[in-house]
Amino acid sequence: MDAKCTWKNPGFEQTDEHPVVNVSWNDAKAFCKWLSEKEKKAYRLPTEAEWEYVCRAGTKTAYAHGDDPEGLSAAGNVADATARAKFPAWTLGIKAKDGHAWTAPAGQFKKNAFGLHDMHGNVWEWCEDWYDPKGDTTGKVKDPTGPLAGTARVQRGGGWSSAPHRARSASRVGRDPSSYRGAYLGFRIALWPDDR
Repeated sequence: MDAKCTWKNPGFEQTDEHPVVNVSWNDAKAFCKWLSEKEKKAYRLPTEAEWEYVCRAGTKTAYAHGDDPEGLSAAGNVADATARAKFPAWTLGIKAKDGHAWTAPAGQFKKNAFGLHDMHGNVWEWCEDWYDPKGDTTGKVKDPTGPLAGTARVQRGGGWSSAPHRARSASRVGRDPSSYRGAYLGFRIALWPDDR
């Protein structure tokens, strides 16, 4: 949260292969708008329901790989023995080493059954929806989009500094869309089909 850190210089080594960090929800939306105009396609952030659906990849377990958080060493980048070696005061995290104290290059971990990488950990990901701490209360069963208004936007997935329970498929938090940034927070985009 250091003001001198930006998406170009997050305070640790990053390459173009790493996920972007230190971006607000508004920044992520601006990128989607820019890319949509550049490619003449409709890009956007995924809804919270879409995000969880692709994260779970047909599973009903805590993580796409099962219920054991230690499996995150192969499936995601969370607080672990590698990070604790860098930050000795940390007590959180899995016992295993995933090899990354900060963000990992995209696609370094095992993909889920839908072929997606990094759904658990690495960086929290902004979603389109407003945040309601009670979850979706609209009652809409098909393609729910969350509340119509709010003060926070949804983040999903956990990050490299997260305890394993924060990387569960169902874990979620809400943050201010304009001011909240962090070295563990990025986004994933979705391509809106032409037939919608």
